[in-house]
Amino acid sequence: MTQEVQQNQQPGKQIVPLLGCMLLFSVMNVTMFNVALPDIAGDLGITQSLAGWVVTGYAMVYAIGSLMYGKLADLFPLKTLMTIGISLFAAGSVIGFLSDGYLWLLTGRLVQCAGASSVPALAMIIPARYFPQERRGAVIGVIASFIAFSSGVGPIVGGFVAGALHWKYLFLLSLGTLLVLPFLRKALPNEQRRAGSIDALGAGLLAASVAMLMLAITASNLVYAAAFAVLLSLFIARSLKSREPFISLSLFTQGPFRYAVAAQFLSASTGFSIMLLTPLLLKSTFQLTADWIGLVLFPAAMAAAVFGRVGGKLTDRYGSIPIMLIAASLMIAGFVSLSLLAGIAPWVVALCLILPNVGFIFMQSSVSKLVTLLLPRENIGSGMGIFSLAGFLAGAIGGTAATKAADSGIPFPAILLCLAFVIVVQICIVFFVLKGRVGSLSASAGR
Repeated sequence: MTQEVQQNQQPGKQIVPLLGCMLLFSVMNVTMFNVALPDIAGDLGITQSLAGWVVTGYAMVYAIGSLMYGKLADLFPLKTLMTIGISLFAAGSVIGFLSDGYLWLLTGRLVQCAGASSVPALAMIIPARYFPQERRGAVIGVIASFIAFSSGVGPIVGGFVAGALHWKYLFLLSLGTLLVLPFLRKALPNEQRRAGSIDALGAGLLAASVAMLMLAITASNLVYAAAFAVLLSLFIARSLKSREPFISLSLFTQGPFRYAVAAQFLSASTGFSIMLLTPLLLKSTFQLTADWIGLVLFPAAMAAAVFGRVGGKLTDRYGSIPIMLIAASLMIAGFVSLSLLAGIAPWVVALCLILPNVGFIFMQSSVSKLVTLLLPRENIGSGMGIFSLAGFLAGAIGGTAATKAADSGIPFPAILLCLAFVIVVQICIVFFVLKGRVGSLSASAGR
């Protein structure tokens, strides 16, 4: 292979900050509409539950899209997929801004998300595909930091724009991705389409089953749950028959990948639960308004953003398993501290939140790198898509369970201790299952 060809297969030096800019717009778009839901309901004359679909529908398509783009990345050039995704993101933003009714507003949000979901999915594939093992954790840590920062500033930016202008102007912020796209295209390597085909029927069955599962979780509806079970069974049957299944079931039956996904699921369920639980705690305990709640949450989000790169570098140096155990310990310490001290004052809550947030970002960096080491190169896209989907599903399940527990009158300290117990279970998986199966691999990658 000539030096020129090798250079064409390497990303430009600015690829990571450019990805960070894209993640800022994509991830922030998930959270900044939350604060505008009451205004949307009032302006359009709809119920709060209908307005909630502006966020719920976005989250559902976001989860499905992360899986779909991951699989497509096994076959198509990342430059092409990113261009299509950002174009859809921008088109949805224009539709949403120009919308004059609820249906057009919801259409704009769903088109937006069909494109925006390409960014986190492909951003996690880039370190696995283009960076050597000894640098991969640091790059993933930087990406995780951008995600944490974007999640933290989303509600603040959303509240400011909706208050100073109008909630429709939130759509225009997403057009900033068009300014970044030309530079990102230049930084991405030139690739050829790889051999293989897409099992469209399998993809449709899997997407429909994920949608039904998300609806079953958010609506607590047994009909959706039954539809999920049927569609999932059909997807498995289709995958067993197909010569080129949409997702190879061997990913779940061979090797330790499934245990890494289980570890991700447990940590993500608690990480997203605390994000939803804390505003309820602050509202019921201290009667804080939305803007003050955002300020209480902000220090922990910024701490996670600052320490994300540190977690990635530590993973590169010491391996994934030790950092996963440290991350789990930080999360447990944070949940226990909150259960004991959260009733004292809002500033105490702000300080205690730093521990689980930093622990969660350490966990994301370490387990993400571990997954990239476990996957064969030809399955990195679909494997990372499954990994991302597990995180979204865990967030939906954990968040729903935590908020319903709070609504039913279970004390916040008891819920927080349950979250700590979930992480104890995760530690058992990491220490007793994953450590023996991948410890040498992870450690050698860290040296």
